[in-house]
Amino acid sequence: MTQQEPPEPHAQWTVRSTGADVAVFEYGRRDAETTVVLVHGYPDDHRMYEPLIAAIGDRARVVAYDTRGGGDTLLDTPDRTASYALERLAEDFWAVVDSIPDRGGPVHVFAHDWGSVQMWDPLRDSRARVDVASYTSVSGPSIDHLRAVSRRRGLRPWQWPSLIGQLGRSWYIWGFHVPVLGKYVPTAFVKAGPNDPAPAATPENMARGVELYRANIVRRMIAGPEPRCEVPTTIVVPRRDRFLSPDLVEGVERWAPDLRIVRVDAKHWWPWTHPRDAADLLLGRS
Repeated sequence: MTQQEPPEPHAQWTVRSTGADVAVFEYGRRDAETTVVLVHGYPDDHRMYEPLIAAIGDRARVVAYDTRGGGDTLLDTPDRTASYALERLAEDFWAVVDSIPDRGGPVHVFAHDWGSVQMWDPLRDSRARVDVASYTSVSGPSIDHLRAVSRRRGLRPWQWPSLIGQLGRSWYIWGFHVPVLGKYVPTAFVKAGPNDPAPAATPENMARGVELYRANIVRRMIAGPEPRCEVPTTIVVPRRDRFLSPDLVEGVERWAPDLRIVRVDAKHWWPWTHPRDAADLLLGRS
């Protein structure tokens, strides 16, 4: 990735959501026909997308925001795990979309890691068919899909190796839930892959973002709504992702009928390490 000066937002604002003041940042051309909303994952904030924003340039209007647990977004009760529930994250997304000045049409959503995980919830909403033109998901499966896949594989002994393999990749998730030990896991998470280039993570983002896992993983792996997505969707699967098995996309087409799967020779932070490829894919030029 070529090093360059990070792009500066030409506008920024705060939008009120349920129990949170969400920090929003705008880049690119406000009069562009295409509006893109970027949703980051853990342990990042919106700055993770600076290389991608630079690669998009003036080809689109770009809106990025800090999700709960990251960056400048402030929660009324940050120590309350329920503040990080997927339902609240979905409300944040719609609040951001509704806050975009002079928005003339549906937005194209690009999300990574926990940004992708959380986006499957608002895409269940009927308004998504009107207000979201497309969705690009990178390394962030639906928890509801994972629940169905895990149950199905648990009943099929020949698929147990795949299930066990994914459990091994998810060691950090279970570590986040262990009292006392959990506070050491974020640092171990970041250092686990020294050859996996990633944006610099702040101690604040590492510590606060843990609540995303505590608020949602166990709860939604036990029970939750059926996955559903009627928005045109592209799932990007980095072949060398150290956190997610490439075969987790199995069966997604059952509930996301307008689906394209793109496999890339990259690691977990593909949007950060390959911003030009990500921009071209997002803008339909790949």
